[in-house]
Amino acid sequence: MIRLSRALSSGWFAAVGATALISLSTPAQAAQAAHAVQLSCGQTVTTSVVLDADLLDCPGDGLIVGSGGITIDINGHAVDGVGLGIGIRNDGFDDVTITNSSSTPAGVQEFDHGVQLNPGTLRNVVEELTIQSNEFSGVELDSASNNQVRDNLIERQAQRGVAIIAGASDNVIVDNTITTNQGEGVFVQNSVDNRLEGNQITGSGDTGLILEGSSRNTLLTNTLGDSSDGAIVLQLGSNDNLVQSNSFARNADAGLTVSDSTGNRILSNALQGSGDSGIVLQSSHGSTVTGNDVSGNTGGIELSYSDNNLIRSNIANDTTGDGISLSHSLNNYLELNQANGNSSRGIYVDGEAAPGAGNQLIRNTTNANQGDGIHVSKATHTIQGNTARDNDSWGIFADPGNVDGGSNLAGGNAESAQCTGVVCTP
Repeated sequence: MIRLSRALSSGWFAAVGATALISLSTPAQAAQAAHAVQLSCGQTVTTSVVLDADLLDCPGDGLIVGSGGITIDINGHAVDGVGLGIGIRNDGFDDVTITNSSSTPAGVQEFDHGVQLNPGTLRNVVEELTIQSNEFSGVELDSASNNQVRDNLIERQAQRGVAIIAGASDNVIVDNTITTNQGEGVFVQNSVDNRLEGNQITGSGDTGLILEGSSRNTLLTNTLGDSSDGAIVLQLGSNDNLVQSNSFARNADAGLTVSDSTGNRILSNALQGSGDSGIVLQSSHGSTVTGNDVSGNTGGIELSYSDNNLIRSNIANDTTGDGISLSHSLNNYLELNQANGNSSRGIYVDGEAAPGAGNQLIRNTTNANQGDGIHVSKATHTIQGNTARDNDSWGIFADPGNVDGGSNLAGGNAESAQCTGVVCTP
């Protein structure tokens, strides 16, 4: 991507704080302005404008929104700073559009924040911009609601690509390319009911996308890859979020980690090539994990100290560890999962449960693993209707005290007895 630099406008404005020519217009008349005025870096904009030249080396803010219902069209130019202030700042004016109508990239760069929508800002649109090389964030929504950030290139911030903080709600972050930011690609903190959809989030120096204390958000059809940490993290009371149909690849830590959070829905995601397990639940309860493909990771699905979760119809094949593992986790329901061809066990359950508090292992398929197909240590868990064939150890190994629910199938396993602790038929 071509970086918009001071060289774009050599011969126009070389001095710090030089003025830029802007045309006054309504959005529908942007190309047919009746007259023009001169605006300086840091000036407040109160009517619709179309930039006719770059704003360079702004010593503080670039442009400040001063009225609702206007359009600021960067028109293929640069709003450029010296590492201070805000590129384009809105302190509470509604129905503002910040856009680029030109086919030439329009850059907002080298400020503390590229675009900042502050408390009370409603129904703004930030679109078609190249937002790069800012210090703290490319786009920050600070207690701002019902805004759209769409179709932007947000790259190379020293910290975060997009920050949604302080109770920001009902915002839509859609179809952006958010890449090579040194912190998180997207950081959501104490904010609810936001929608992040169709974004490409790659090369983050920290987690690709993190929710912290944030509930009822929707993460849909995003692509996340090559993060120096995990792809997505939900933590510290991030409850009742929907994570659906996202793709994860080549992240240094787990694909998706949920910690100290409840009631999340993790549906139909594809998570491959993680440095840890595909999906990890830590002290997280009441979640639904269904239809995910976590094949080809260090581990598949991993639960620790996590209770009352539904783990159904996932594919956890060909990992370098266990396909599905539960440690000190109670009242989880594992049904119709595939855990085949793993370098350790297909399904592993560790930790004792009081009667009635055990995990339910129902109709799972665990074939061709290098350890046991299913290994359940301690009691009291229910094992029913599972299939375990061609494993390099036991088909099913269950310690005494577990519940044999019947209808388990096993054959071709290395241990001639096929199963212990439950009855298996061929």
